[in-house]
Amino acid sequence: MADYPDPDDYPSPDLRPFMAADVATRELPDFEAEGLLEGLEGDDRAARIKLLTELYMQDGVELSTLKEEADANRLALLPSELVLGRARDKYTPAEIAELAGMSVNDFQNLIAAVGLPRPKPDQRTFDDADLTAARRLKRFQEAGIPKENLLAVTRQVGSSAARIAQSHRDLVASDIIEPGADEYEAAVQLRQASLQLLPLAEQAVDYALRSHFLDQLRNQAMAMASPGFFDPKESTEVSICFADLVGFTRLGERSELEKVGTVAKLLESVAIEVTNPEVRLVKTIGDAAMLVSEDGAALFDAAIRFIEVGNEAGEDLPALRVGVARGEAIKQVGDWFGPPVNLASRITEAARPDSVLADKKAVDAAGEEEFSYSWVGQHKFKGLDRPVKLFRVRRR
Repeated sequence: MADYPDPDDYPSPDLRPFMAADVATRELPDFEAEGLLEGLEGDDRAARIKLLTELYMQDGVELSTLKEEADANRLALLPSELVLGRARDKYTPAEIAELAGMSVNDFQNLIAAVGLPRPKPDQRTFDDADLTAARRLKRFQEAGIPKENLLAVTRQVGSSAARIAQSHRDLVASDIIEPGADEYEAAVQLRQASLQLLPLAEQAVDYALRSHFLDQLRNQAMAMASPGFFDPKESTEVSICFADLVGFTRLGERSELEKVGTVAKLLESVAIEVTNPEVRLVKTIGDAAMLVSEDGAALFDAAIRFIEVGNEAGEDLPALRVGVARGEAIKQVGDWFGPPVNLASRITEAARPDSVLADKKAVDAAGEEEFSYSWVGQHKFKGLDRPVKLFRVRRR
């Protein structure tokens, strides 16, 4: 038996609920013989032994799991995953479907809509939280909400949750883990961050969700008196704005993925900054952001601010080009569909860097009190019968 530290020297009371039943009778394995210390020396080797000892002897983690996590370079994340409720491999999708009273395909679609890999029917990697989510989806279906709409909402929630989780993960990685921390110290710091910060993050998300939901209810309450308010086919005349990054694809080809991710997050932060009560951020899609407003002047103001705020970001953010179109569109599950959406996207492709280009309807809706316009010419876009008159938009 190798000479390892006494596991009692490293108590981990926060993880005791996750201990296996046979922990008390376990003997410490030879981690070196198992290949878990390969390539490690000195302090790095000691930190790995310390972490492995605690995970195996106190937290009840199986040796096979330790090997898998070490091979994937995720060993330091394991304590925090246990705190957050690491899957206990309790159910398969087929079993969850039977318990929730739904088809296996419905549960697979739910997991895919959340943004996770579509599971196999016999894949035993799910727990009670997944069963609860399946039953929640079933209750929504029983209430009469179409399955397609439920999955569309789930995709929106999953996409937003992924960005929120990434933001908090980056916060933890940059501000919680001390510079120079070894593997064991990083694992402990991540675990404590999960214990203490996750509840705060959940409260922040709950606050933002409730605030936005109440705000939207107030706005919709004023429209409820309008005929056809509850008709899903009811369209609204809106101005649509797309802003995208010039050369973002080439950036991805020649830069590290970390740099691409930083630029995408910076674009999203700029998009959030330029919105206001009259202008909504619909979504960000990699190198582009979409805004919408019934107020044409308010949208032009946000579109120009997109360029201004983007320039203030300096070299960290590539140049932006912005396209705006106006017309009848339909709102469904948080997104907008219709001719102005497609046209605005195409106008963006025709715009020059650091410029706002708009069609005649958007110009007429915004008026000339706050903005001046330069005739650019007519542009023929694929799929449209007639050329579109385009104008460069500037502040007066």
